[in-house]
Formats: sequence, structure tokens, C-alpha cells
Amino acid sequence: MGPADTDIHTPLRIVRPDAEVAVLLLHGITGSPFVWKELARSVAEELPVTVSVPLLPGHGTRWQDLARRGYDDWYFHAREELERLRASHERVVVAGLSMGGALALDLAARTDAVDALVLVNPAVFVDDPLAFALPVLGRFVPSVRAIGNDIALPGVTEHAYARTPVRAVASLHRAQRGLRERLWAVEAPVTLCLSSTDNVVGPRSAAYLRSHLPRRPREIVLRRSRHVATLDHDAAAIGDALRAAVGNDPQPDATVVPHHDGRSPAQ
Repeated sequence: MGPADTDIHTPLRIVRPDAEVAVLLLHGITGSPFVWKELARSVAEELPVTVSVPLLPGHGTRWQDLARRGYDDWYFHAREELERLRASHERVVVAGLSMGGALALDLAARTDAVDALVLVNPAVFVDDPLAFALPVLGRFVPSVRAIGNDIALPGVTEHAYARTPVRAVASLHRAQRGLRERLWAVEAPVTLCLSSTDNVVGPRSAAYLRSHLPRRPREIVLRRSRHVATLDHDAAAIGDALRAAVGNDPQPDATVVPHHDGRSPAQ
């Protein structure tokens, strides 16, 4: 599988030259590949797939670097990796957490290279009453409190930035409007993994996706997890969703609810 990581923020690539399927995993704003690495390794160990977890521009260093980046930087970095994977694989599954979910949707809306989507608490809105004022606020307030580490599992951290740069969030907010207008073009099947308690992304993002995607998404309710569910109690259920997407399993309309130990009913 390659050498162990020397830095928790480094990208992760596990390449299988004979793999027909690749999985692209995208982290959220102020986060890093760390949020996906355990699940990525698990899927790569169990299935003949190539896995890529890129580090999005401005992340993995200090929050001031993120303040100088914007949505286009993140989108085109993810798109470049998607195109690289698609060039050497028959199918590509894209998964995203939070802002990474928005990027995954945008890739599916603006390209034909995405065969399935697994979205974990995707953000298609910035849930803040002052969101409309972010462009102006960013001129005077460089950063606000951290939005990371919304995790129910004790002792777990996502190693996100200690501050949230306002300009970066303003860029995401602007881009989300365009994304919402493009949702009609998402043809890939979508699995929504939604935490029962989420202190970062409110319920209107999921509600909007239910009513605006051209195909009804499959939903998995993560009863014991908060926003960073890839590191939380129900991470195994997200792993099941990834495996199902890789296997191109039929996506039932019924909601799937994990057992209280974090296992999905299929386990």
C-alpha cells in the first residue's frame, strides 16, 4: 500500500494498476485528507480500487494560507485529480464531506466523469445569518472561531484549522449559488449520509438536494454522529456506502439507518 504517512495532512494515494474503479475523496473547508484516510485505507484493502485523497489548496498549513484561496482553486484542483483518475479507470466514485460534498456535486454537474456520489453532510448553503455580508465582513474581520471538530466520539480530532478565514467562507458562499442552479445536471446516483446532530451544516442543504436533484438520493441516517462523521461513531456505515457505490449496487429509495453500534443493517 505504500509507506506510512509522515504528516497527517499529506495527500493519500493508493494505486492499483489493474483497478477498474477509482475513488476520489474530498475533505471540507479548514480540514485535510486526515478525515478520510482511515476509510480510504479500509476500502482499498478490501476492494481492488485506486483511492485518492487530495489536499485542497490552502489547507494543511495555516489558516492564513486558506484566506488567500477560493472556491475555484479547490474545484479545479479536485477536477484535475478526477480527470487523472478517469483517464486510467473505467469508473470513478467521488465522495465528499461538507464543502467536499459541494465540490463532488459540482464535479458531477460540470463533467461526465463521475459515476456515483457519496456525500457526507454536504454543504450547499452556508448556515449563518450573516452569510450575505461575508464579502464585506472579510475586509475587516480576517477570521472567526473554528468550525472543525464537530465529533461525538470522545478523544477524536480532525486536526482542522484553529480559525476559519472569512474570505474563504465568502468564496464558498458565492459558489454555492451557482452549484444550486446546476444540480439539475447531476446524473450520477447520489447517496446522502446525514448525521442526526450537525452543528456545522443545517438541514436545509439536505432538504434542497432532495427536492432539486433529478434522481431521488439514497439516504443513510448516522444516528450517533455529528458533522465530521467520517471520524465518528458511524464511520462504518459510510464505508458501506462507499463499497456499495464501488460495486455499482442498486440504490434503493428506502432510508437506511445504522444500528446503534454504528453498523449498517447489511453488516
